[in-house]
Amino acid sequence: MAGEFGMVGEKYQPQAGAITSPIPEPKSPLDLTRRIPELDGMRGAAIAMVVFVHYVWWALTPPTSKLVLDIQATTRIFWSAVDLFFVLSGFLIGGNLLDARDSPNYFSTFYFRRFCRVLPIYFLFLAMTGLAYVLIYRPIGARLDWVFSENMPWYSYVLFIQNFWVAKANKAGPPILSPTWAFAVEVQFYLLVPAIIRYMRKSALPYIFVSGIIIAPIVRLYLVHLSRTNLGATYVLLPCRMDSLFFGILCAYYLRQPEIWKQLIERRDRVWGVFFILLAGMPILSTKGLPFTLLWMAAGYGWMSLFFVTVLILAVTKPDCRLSGVLRWRWLTSLGTISYGVYLFHVGIYGLCMGLISGHPLLLHWMDIGVTLLALAISVSIGKLSWRFIEKPIMRWSHSRTYGEMAPKTAPASDTDAIWNRFKDAPKLLGAEIQEKP
Repeated sequence: MAGEFGMVGEKYQPQAGAITSPIPEPKSPLDLTRRIPELDGMRGAAIAMVVFVHYVWWALTPPTSKLVLDIQATTRIFWSAVDLFFVLSGFLIGGNLLDARDSPNYFSTFYFRRFCRVLPIYFLFLAMTGLAYVLIYRPIGARLDWVFSENMPWYSYVLFIQNFWVAKANKAGPPILSPTWAFAVEVQFYLLVPAIIRYMRKSALPYIFVSGIIIAPIVRLYLVHLSRTNLGATYVLLPCRMDSLFFGILCAYYLRQPEIWKQLIERRDRVWGVFFILLAGMPILSTKGLPFTLLWMAAGYGWMSLFFVTVLILAVTKPDCRLSGVLRWRWLTSLGTISYGVYLFHVGIYGLCMGLISGHPLLLHWMDIGVTLLALAISVSIGKLSWRFIEKPIMRWSHSRTYGEMAPKTAPASDTDAIWNRFKDAPKLLGAEIQEKP
């Protein structure tokens, strides 16, 4: 996902395994001008969970043994991986907007960078999907019906409104394109939040974000009240997922407050207490039918988002703790770096491999496990190529456009004052000009 796919600086180079040498504890609020490896690790964990759900969890349906049932029961919570992406997106994107809210190039720079980050690889993915449809699906037909079925209007993907069609039709559309609903939510988020952060009084922003967090489950439950059968809308619409995004922005807002940062450092044991309380509540939320249970829609999204925020706080406020060390594992940070491309392509690659080789989408034989591993290797390879040759160069180029110097906090002078100041300083300026001449 593109948020998660918000990137920070480029200085970090991940090392193998957890870092063993002591890391100095941050003494001031978070500096997002540098790359934060722990956030790459969280992104890597999110894409690993997403891939597991699509490659293993669904492929083990229907359950064939008690072992399969146990695997599905213990990993059902992996459904919340998209919320981790949304939390990271809110934290990084919202944080950058908070830092630049007074800059003269606020909107133009933000949208230029975001479009450069999201659109090139997204439209390349759509083009490659179209080629796969014409060159592979049409000649082969039935064996790949389950990959390309449930067509939706093509323009919905171009305009990033496919989540509205999913909500209306109560179906995900072609499985090969199903991951793109999250990008629609992200783009709609980009259209809304920059104006809020720019024009609302800064002291009012936390109340707006908290209001969004509270309103989201109300919207989900209201949609359930309207229709007990059309529950897809509760999963794919921005108002239903804004609690995860606003949790991330709220975290970014408060981590920029020196006093809050100091309290988090001094009272880290309490943050750990919240972490373990939220962790202990997960088995209660992770019931059969997730993510379409009333309990999950009422409390599950917010619970998991708060858990991810807690992990984020623990990781960035104490880089030398064991949790931060795990998040800096090289394979995890590397996977997080290429997560955008992997997220887009992994379902289609799995579907094509299983359809062309196994002839079905399930893990029924040992050969199916081999095909799944092949699909995983191809997806990771595509993610690496996409990052190295497309995403990274374009992202670096996009950062050539800067937000510029922040606007002055004082009220602008009137036209009369400006004319008087120029007239008053004219002798000095004229003398300086004469001195500069040879």
